[in-house]
Amino acid sequence: MAEEFGLHGGMEVTDEVFESAASIVFDQAENRMHTIKAVMVATLSK
Repeated sequence: MAEEFGLHGGMEVTDEVFESAASIVFDQAENRMHTIKAVMVATLSK
């Protein structure tokens, strides 16, 4: 699953850390999604 976020399993982060309850990876991915959507709306609505 870490590969979906651009991480190389066992190199940047272990699977245990990535999948732990304290992991903020999914929060960061959600924030990135909203940022991308806002940029798209701002640039395409002109």
